[in-house]
Parts: sequence; structure tokens; C-alpha cells
Amino acid sequence: MLLMTFGLPAFAESMGTGSALDRRVQTAIYSPDEVYRIQATVGRGALVQLQSNETINQDTGLMVSGDPKAWSIGPNKAGNMVSLKPITDKEPDTNLTINTNRRTYLIELKLVERTQDSTYLLRFTYPEPPKKSVAARRDPGNPCDGPVQNGPYQKRSSSESRSIAPYEGWDNGMLTCFRFTGNGPRPVLYQVLPDGTETVADAHNEQNVVVVHGVSRLFRFRLNGLVVEARPTAQVNTGYNFNGTTTGEIRELKHAEQ
Repeated sequence: MLLMTFGLPAFAESMGTGSALDRRVQTAIYSPDEVYRIQATVGRGALVQLQSNETINQDTGLMVSGDPKAWSIGPNKAGNMVSLKPITDKEPDTNLTINTNRRTYLIELKLVERTQDSTYLLRFTYPEPPKKSVAARRDPGNPCDGPVQNGPYQKRSSSESRSIAPYEGWDNGMLTCFRFTGNGPRPVLYQVLPDGTETVADAHNEQNVVVVHGVSRLFRFRLNGLVVEARPTAQVNTGYNFNGTTTGEIRELKHAEQ
């Protein structure tokens, strides 16, 4: 004969922690997956205190007892406190479900003989909900990194236009970077061509750094009537990049002998 055993979960209610002044005044940490025990004696009442902004007096409100004839149960007018009182000593143990506008409480009601073992008040503390993790912002570092570093760029602007100026500019011979303050206004960036005309620069943003896909002897930043010019202090290297990279690294391909 083949015997099979299965692990069964243990059923145990959680009781609130008694107050230092009187252990019949109890506090429990709320969890939707916990069953809480309230112990009472005939002739004594118990009180369940919910959070002040909770109520059972709404469409979602519900209060159901497994044996309504064994216990006198009723809420206060606000619907955030529930009174309990056993009215019989003949098998009164049962359960109580309370559903408010915010939470569901699962309670086991037990009759005890000694008054000192009973619950006069059960209230709850509510853990803070876990905060959504915020991914750390990646430090852009130097998007214009490489063996060639031209900078800092010279800037020219009026006193009114300084608010739109980048506080740093440099290039690596192929890419140009302008770093802005995080909360400052972001102007439109133009590349000034050799004939003096302007064209919108081909660029992308890496956090507070604007990366231009190219180099130029002159850039202009415009926002409404504000204008700022920026130019490299060194000669712009417009020669051919034989490595084809911005890091200076070279990959050598070797052919195997036939």
C-alpha cells in the first residue's frame, strides 16, 4: 500500500499586543492575509477600532458573522468602530468578516472564562505601502569622450540671454557636447554653416547634455528673442577619421594563411 502525505498549513490566529497599562487593550499590525483573534467573556463587551478614514457605511461595506445568534455585533454611526458582545456561553465561537471602503478584516471570535484573558479593545497600526523603486538616473559621464578633447567652448551673449546658455561645451573632433543646468530653459540649437546660414543641429539628449552629431566653428542657441553663440577655442578637426571611432581604438583584422 502506498501512503501519501501532504503538508497541511497551520491555522493560527494572531492576537494583538497588550498595552503596558492593561493587556486587554491590544494593538495589532494589519495584514490582509492575517486572521485576528478576539477573546471575550459573557457579560463583557469588546470593541474593534478601525482607521479613522475607514467606514462600513458605504456601498462596499459588509459585516458578516458565522453565528449571528451567538454574538451581538454593531457599528457606530461613523462606521469605523464595531462593538462585540457574546450573548451565550453555548458554543459561541465563530468568525467575523468586516469589509470597509479600504480594507477587509478577518476575525476569529473566542469565548474565554477569565476576564483578564479577554479583549476590551483591538486597534490596528498600518504599515506604509512599499514605495515604488525609482531607477537611479544613469550618469551620462562624457558622451563626447575620446582621445581628442577640444574645450571649453567660448560663449557670447547679452545679460538677458545668459539664462539659456549652456554652462559647458566641448567636442572630440566628431561629436559636440553642451551641458545645461537641470532646470533651466532649453533653447533650440542651430549649427552655423560656412555661408552664415543656420540649420537645426542634428542632436540628441543624454539627461542634461545635448550631444550634436558633428562639429562646427559656430553654434547658436535661440529661445524667443534670446540668442547665445558658442564656438570652440581650438581649431575644429574636420579631417578624416581613419579609425572610424570616437575612442581612438583600432580593430585589426588578420587573415589566416591559406
